[in-house]
Amino acid sequence: MSAAKMQRQRRKLAMAAIAGLVTFLLLAAACYMTRFPTSAAHQPTPTPDPTVVEPMPPQHACQDSPRAEGTSSPGDNLGMRHSKTDTQLPRFSRVVNVGFEDITAEDPARIPEIARRLNSVRATGVSLSIGRLDWVAFPWPAQRDVESSEVTQTGRDYVAEAISAFRCDEQGRPRTIYLNIDTLLGRELERRPSLAGINSEGHPSKNWASISAWKEDGLDTRLVELVSEAVRRYTPDGINVTELMFPSYTFGEDDLENFAKFSERPDWPRSADGTIDSTSEQIYLWRSNAVTSIMKKVAGSLDETGPVLTMDVRSPANGDPRGRPDSGQDYGQLLNVVDRLNIWNFRGIASSNRVSTDELVQRYMKQEPEKYSLEIGLWEGAGSMDSSSVSKELLNAEDHSLLHVSVTPTSLMDDSIWSALEGAWSQVPATRPGAD
Repeated sequence: MSAAKMQRQRRKLAMAAIAGLVTFLLLAAACYMTRFPTSAAHQPTPTPDPTVVEPMPPQHACQDSPRAEGTSSPGDNLGMRHSKTDTQLPRFSRVVNVGFEDITAEDPARIPEIARRLNSVRATGVSLSIGRLDWVAFPWPAQRDVESSEVTQTGRDYVAEAISAFRCDEQGRPRTIYLNIDTLLGRELERRPSLAGINSEGHPSKNWASISAWKEDGLDTRLVELVSEAVRRYTPDGINVTELMFPSYTFGEDDLENFAKFSERPDWPRSADGTIDSTSEQIYLWRSNAVTSIMKKVAGSLDETGPVLTMDVRSPANGDPRGRPDSGQDYGQLLNVVDRLNIWNFRGIASSNRVSTDELVQRYMKQEPEKYSLEIGLWEGAGSMDSSSVSKELLNAEDHSLLHVSVTPTSLMDDSIWSALEGAWSQVPATRPGAD
């Protein structure tokens, strides 16, 4: 072979090798691009929607629970909703109330400890205090100004975490979950003192808003918004409203205008000495109308597939069968609006409990047992209950075969109190005849 021909052959081999290398590189690049289409750095960042709540990872459903199929986790607004006609609140319950201070506790062992305690006392349900109108225990992007300091510092959804921990007992049976909303205002009255109620001596309250603030300045709407948000997020079995009453701070100028519209009187009822007669029946009727109308608005926001509605009420102060109309809590009126009333048995707060459990049973529970619950409070103060007193009250409730009993709050329950619950509730069957 001539030298020229050999040279041409070598060039052909070199070109073939180069072409093969190029083909290989192109194939490798194509494979790489198929696996990693575009770097994340080049993807446009979507603008977050402040009203959207990111769902939590799916949680395990309880055994024999209506949530067992198609269930979304707490915090996801696509979860199943209960039908009131099919799943009314259990006709028998033993409930422990967990306060805001425990739900948002810094100690990571606190919630697991309460869950263990709930198992030990065989609690059928738990009531979770999720906050007030101006101070809530969950992130609320649409209303950042009402998030509690715990939430703003951590970003945690304490309510969802508590529901996840308490929803099922150790045997996988579902517990009834109530979300408890406190209607007292503290921070809001500091920001907007004009909302504060005024007593008959002209002094403003640090916690109670006026009737006019509720009826005319939108607090009733804010309560409905908070209830609706809680239902949307967590699909609880029940919503409970507490501290909704008007015991004394209802005598400001704005309230006088509201009272005049209701009573068609130009002035407050007066005693012989010219001072306001705060015990007037007209004032009692006005306050009761205000509380009932607020709860009616809340009830109207809960459709037939939503949770049931319960409410805390003061124990009667005398023989008035209406309950506490002096505070605006007429039991009969309220039971036309709510599903059940929790009557306070708070020995440590003298103004809240003046009637014995035996009397409460005879007046109310015996007449409509499914409409009333006895709530035993451990609040500290003169006459507060020790474990012996708590045990006595719990056993008394069992002797009367009360359908509904609760104890509050977990933050005041030491080992002796939990032992009292365990002793009283350990012999109670998981279900009673006719119970759901």
